[in-house]
Amino acid sequence: MAGSDDLTGASARSRLADHYTAASVRALADHEVVVSGLDNPRQLVWDNGGGIRIAEAGHGSYKPENCVSGGPEGETCIGRTGKISRVVNPGRATDREPYRIARGFLSGAAPDGTFAVGSDGVDQGPLGRTFVQETYAPPDVLPQGTGGRQSGKLLTLDKRIVANISAYEFRHNPDGEDDVHSNPYAVLALKEHQLVADAGADAIIKVRDGKKSLWTVLPGDTDEVDPVPTSIVQGPDNLIYVGTLYSLQPDKARVLQYSRDGELLRTWRRFTSVTGVAVGKGGALFVSELFGGCPPDDPNCIPGRVVRIAPDGTRTSVPVPFPAGLVVRKGNLFVNAWSIAPAKGAFGNPEFSGQVWRFEM
Repeated sequence: MAGSDDLTGASARSRLADHYTAASVRALADHEVVVSGLDNPRQLVWDNGGGIRIAEAGHGSYKPENCVSGGPEGETCIGRTGKISRVVNPGRATDREPYRIARGFLSGAAPDGTFAVGSDGVDQGPLGRTFVQETYAPPDVLPQGTGGRQSGKLLTLDKRIVANISAYEFRHNPDGEDDVHSNPYAVLALKEHQLVADAGADAIIKVRDGKKSLWTVLPGDTDEVDPVPTSIVQGPDNLIYVGTLYSLQPDKARVLQYSRDGELLRTWRRFTSVTGVAVGKGGALFVSELFGGCPPDDPNCIPGRVVRIAPDGTRTSVPVPFPAGLVVRKGNLFVNAWSIAPAKGAFGNPEFSGQVWRFEM
């Protein structure tokens, strides 16, 4: 289920020490844990009832017979452990257990359950329909009975297929690269269509009534370094914002602002591995950096931060371990922390489970 443009590769894992302890976490700004025990939480969105929905990529499988090896990412274990969770009244919630509204999505992860990919994206459209974006896995690596029909598909909450997103990349290869690769990662549900960020294709795919078309191809600097879109949101200005991983290179990632028709309007630069974007009503931009914030001379630092860019360009940040999706509302920032961690915790520490954190802005 992994590839050069996703978050499960050896390039990501090699950034980490073998074990972390609580003492190795940097001094964190005041925050409240909204929910813990999440399973590799990724996209985070508001739903129509004022709650938040969380795409959990799952933990792959803990059964050795469901593990495959030989790729650049090492051993990957595959199961149907992806989930979608919901939190009601998130502005008042404190350290809740996850409330799952859907289970059984395809998932692949390291044997310890970290760095999963699977049901990475979720959004609820204005008309109430919830969409789940499942990543792509080559059919020949999927153990029998692990939900291969979901691979690369945009799904409904009850797993009905809306569109085969990966098929568009394999058929049209919109970025024109020799390496045809798909990793659908995030979804934005609008009133009449959906937009899917395909991190492998370096493109945004538009889906309307199940029919796919190209919305835009993301700009890149060179053939060797891909943009890798990981997040897509609509701002209060009705414009579309896309965050890019940029192949995990320090200070190379960007946030791109588009018109509703896919015309590039503006670019923010100098980020490290963007995994979430949100826009405040006052125009401030909030960006999750999966590997941002650590000084190069501190091998025990757990990476990750959320950066706020004020309308005048001023940047401030707070450390958040391995952040992913984030949303803002009514003076609060909500962000997925420990987004690479399974429900049982990462690196042998149960306190390092997937979580949602709340900050007062």
